[in-house]
Amino acid sequence: MERVKTIVLSTALACVLAMPALADDTPKRGGTLTQAVDLEPATLDPIYGNAPGKDRAVYTQMLENLFVQDDAGNFVPQLATSWEIAPDQKSIIFKLRDGVVFHDGTPFNAEAVKFNLDRVIDPAQKARARQFVGDMASIEVIDPLTVKVNFSAPSGSVLAGLANEAGMISSPTAVKAKGADYARSPVGTGPFRFVSWTGGDRIAVERFDKYWGKDDKGQQLPYLDAVVTRFIPNTTVKIVELRSGNVQLGDLVQVKDYGQIERDGNTELVPNHVGTAQYMSFNLTKPPFNNPDLRRAVAHGINRQTMERVVSRGEGVIAPTFEPPSSWAFPAELQPHAHDLAKAKEYYKKSGHSGPITLAIIQRDPDTQIAQIIQSQLKDVGITVNIETMERQAWLDKILSYNYDMALQRANTPRVDPDMSFSTYYSRNAGSNYAGIKDEKVFNDVAAARGTTNLEERKKLYSDIQKQLLDEYYQTFFFWRANKDVKRKNIKGVRRELSGNWLVDRAWITN
Repeated sequence: MERVKTIVLSTALACVLAMPALADDTPKRGGTLTQAVDLEPATLDPIYGNAPGKDRAVYTQMLENLFVQDDAGNFVPQLATSWEIAPDQKSIIFKLRDGVVFHDGTPFNAEAVKFNLDRVIDPAQKARARQFVGDMASIEVIDPLTVKVNFSAPSGSVLAGLANEAGMISSPTAVKAKGADYARSPVGTGPFRFVSWTGGDRIAVERFDKYWGKDDKGQQLPYLDAVVTRFIPNTTVKIVELRSGNVQLGDLVQVKDYGQIERDGNTELVPNHVGTAQYMSFNLTKPPFNNPDLRRAVAHGINRQTMERVVSRGEGVIAPTFEPPSSWAFPAELQPHAHDLAKAKEYYKKSGHSGPITLAIIQRDPDTQIAQIIQSQLKDVGITVNIETMERQAWLDKILSYNYDMALQRANTPRVDPDMSFSTYYSRNAGSNYAGIKDEKVFNDVAAARGTTNLEERKKLYSDIQKQLLDEYYQTFFFWRANKDVKRKNIKGVRRELSGNWLVDRAWITN
């Protein structure tokens, strides 16, 4: 917050995220764009989502924020036209866009903003997104188009929190009327409105004719008639659908598929500034992994270099935690757990453990391949690993009830602010404390990092947290790889936000 000043942009720029010109191409209206993602949201109510940033691949089609972050990290107006941060950094006054309506026809105004932000911080709601705006204290309506957000203390992460799931605005009328059903049929102000959700298959949205957004020439957005998001965790299936034209955008392509995409004249790889960190949690809450020697045995029994070469073929980097070298929170002074077979055998003997250990994984690429590598490598230590493969929601239910031994995980990083990872996984009230960590030092450092605006102090705290995770072997980290997505060449106008997801309000199809 210390570097963010009052922002008032021209009307043209304030209407949309900054984006490059489309050369001499004239956008064409109509048609349906289909994107394939490997992760299905658990809910369409953004304050309860359990995949921060990733869920926005769907949310941004229907729901909007007061401001958002473009792919360079700049805060850009959306439902707010400007904002002013108080000198003591304990409040922000937002000026809101006039004439905006929700998909149900009700007006967007300051009361709607207050309703949504009050809902996030209401303890009775138990909103998962609350952790990203932990210092937000109260919201005041100044007039119909002005709202003031108050904080209990200055925060280094609250702006990023408000620019993401915690700050997404739903229709108060719809939330009240639908109750629990709102999670499956959201109502926002976005370029598309909800049509249907077929669990395990797809979500469909259609063009909202009263959308406020205009393009650079003053033409109504969006261009498309509809968007379909399909859930395809199997990369081979995803590529087949892309090459056939049934799908136009796809996320998280595996390295093994790069060649066929590049050889196909209709598809192209598109680099993403966000990557995937692969790692594993131990269940600390009960035997056998409440035993630190067994955790050390497993961690030192894994050859990360071999794993990276097999899975990402030199595209990845071995990192000590999930923060990549491109993140300002990357702990350059730390070293990853080292492969040392003799040490692994020594720790395994010291642990006194015998018998098989189960590794729980999600049925998706490349998790199955990584699990098989772990199984093979730990066999050399004398550890038998059984692999349990399941759908994501079943995996989440099992892991968050701490009914597992080891769990294979991944995280899309860097996130828009490190707090979106550290609060999610390691805060005192973390919504996704997969390992069952109970470490007051870690909890206190996460809170301290969120509560300061000094970047150097935050970097030191995040480094300390990551060192503690490594020293205690709460988790063990493998490698990080920059993501590449795939796009058919007849799709124009797509761009990204800082979370790495596609934005399709300006997308159009050439033929």
